[in-house]
Amino acid sequence: MQDRYDTLVVVTPKDFKRLEAHYTRLADNLPGRLIFVGNDETCSLAAALNNERIISVNEDDILPFDSVHRLMTERMQPLLQGTELPRGITGWYYQQFLKMQYSALCTDSYYMTWDGDTVPCHPISMFQAGSGKPYFDVKKEYHKEYFDTLAVILPGMSKVISHSFISEHMLFNTAIMKELIAAVEANDKLPGNAFWEKILYAIPVEKIQETAFSEFETYGTFTALRHMSAYAIREWHSFRLAGEFFDPDTICERDFAWLAKDFDAVSFEKGHSVREDHKNLFDNPDYQQKLSARQMLEAIQDLLGSDRTEEWDTI
Repeated sequence: MQDRYDTLVVVTPKDFKRLEAHYTRLADNLPGRLIFVGNDETCSLAAALNNERIISVNEDDILPFDSVHRLMTERMQPLLQGTELPRGITGWYYQQFLKMQYSALCTDSYYMTWDGDTVPCHPISMFQAGSGKPYFDVKKEYHKEYFDTLAVILPGMSKVISHSFISEHMLFNTAIMKELIAAVEANDKLPGNAFWEKILYAIPVEKIQETAFSEFETYGTFTALRHMSAYAIREWHSFRLAGEFFDPDTICERDFAWLAKDFDAVSFEKGHSVREDHKNLFDNPDYQQKLSARQMLEAIQDLLGSDRTEEWDTI
């Protein structure tokens, strides 16, 4: 039997409310507790779900937002020229630092993080049958700035697999995350003491707004190089564009059962809505009887104009 582990969902109150109706599905399909991480309002919303498997942790009890925001403001001064730094710019990095810093509080061998805009289609198992190894669920993606920063905070490290470690979740080994943080903090060529300070100092000011750090790519690369046999690789399929074909308020169990044959999860990203020419396609029961979700997506995704096309059988 594998070690138990909890799942962290770092989310703002606005995003929580958007998919609140689906969070019971998260609790039912992910093992352990579902821990929502956010401000006081997020914690109140999680408590209102009244589910014994759902709890919350105030983000400031993990890492104070104001501490990160102050350093971000200081770093951005050459560009801000006296204007106030939007909290959202800090927030993109802050949510990643929260996921890393949680390792200092975790008492289990593993913990998972899960995107708040993503809903599992079926129960998710994160350990390989037989070997018992945890999975790295990988997809196709590449963002050069992630690896530019990685090479600065952890000299000598660079991309090691053809796929990307970025998916909508990651199962972290608590001890390895602590080792990673210690390695970053041991880099005396960078200012700062805490790992998140050194990461922010490692990014050129003009690159900060270009999302120049990934906790997933950093952890995955570090683990692949330092603990190469610790994880197994698995191809992960999530429907990132689900919000363009399904309304999160009307998607039903029939839809999830159909999607589950080809997809592990679906995402409802902010700003996505069902276009008029997308209505009555994926959620059409007649089409669902004749075609699989994979067949439908492969038939139309070349027309979507997205660089996040889904591919199968690439490993």
